Amino acid sequence: MKSPYVVMLCLVVLTSCTTKQKKKAENQEDYKILEMKNFLARMATNDSLHGVVLIGKNDKILFHEAYGYIDLESTQKHTIESPIGMASMGKMFTAVAIFQLRSKGKLQLDDLISKHLEDIESNILKDSVKIKHLLSHTSGLGSYWDELNETDSESIDLSYIYSLVKNDSLSEFVGKKMMYSNSGYILLGKIIEEITGLDYKEYIHQNILHPLQMENTDVFLSDGGGHTTTENLWKFANAIKNGKILNRKDTKVMTEKNPLGNYGYGFMVKHINGVKVYGHTGGYWEENTKLGVAAGLDMFDNGYILIILTNRNPSEGGKKIRDYLIESLSVGDNPSIN
Repeated sequence: MKSPYVVMLCLVVLTSCTTKQKKKAENQEDYKILEMKNFLARMATNDSLHGVVLIGKNDKILFHEAYGYIDLESTQKHTIESPIGMASMGKMFTAVAIFQLRSKGKLQLDDLISKHLEDIESNILKDSVKIKHLLSHTSGLGSYWDELNETDSESIDLSYIYSLVKNDSLSEFVGKKMMYSNSGYILLGKIIEEITGLDYKEYIHQNILHPLQMENTDVFLSDGGGHTTTENLWKFANAIKNGKILNRKDTKVMTEKNPLGNYGYGFMVKHINGVKVYGHTGGYWEENTKLGVAAGLDMFDNGYILIILTNRNPSEGGKKIRDYLIESLSVGDNPSIN
């Protein structure tokens, strides 16, 4: 029989080792955050970062900082509460809405879209395209932007765009290739309206934004648009990870990578350094100006959440910033900074 003193000594040694390992991990994380903070400061100094960045892990915000200016005249600075355009990041809301209706038995992923959109006349759309094809960008549909007139403004609504795309021809065979399609997400928005009897924006407000207290988020169309804040997206990301607005089984299905591309159902999905990363980007730019949107929400299986909202043309540095931060958060050691 071991002496109680020996047992106590072993416990002390084990506790000491565990404490040292935890402290080492915390130090590594602190160093990682410091390196990213320094990188972001340099990007801001070089006029390549105008917006807000949030980094968190396991429900705790580790870093939250605003950089640069809202306008091009450098008169109004960003704050961490700044509402910034989200562009195609809004597709995540549409996907969540579809899966909420699926969980209530209102639709199935294998449903033909014509089951819910009875006014579609195109035979190939009626007989071939399913909800899952729209969600995964494998329907063969393209983008309605090519069909808008020069007189159309940003005030155009879902019904108007739906009238333009509901009988579109397909550029690719259904289910054979991933081809990013804004038109497909317009059809999804219309399906949500037909099933619920609610305007798309109202459904999103009642079933996602209001329950999560995302008071500073507005949506435009079911393929994206609107404004949000990093703090609001933090609430959304944690709700997704913690099963608050969808059960974890549905979230797993929604964020499984499609063999045809780095996309699931409404979420971009990839593996970086062995870590699964899922979320969505948003980007657009105004002609002949540096203004635009370069945004992204990324959720990591190692616990991290990365949120970037900027109001500049993506070519101004948004992609470089996001790529560096994703690389940093998906590895144990610190990646080199070029």
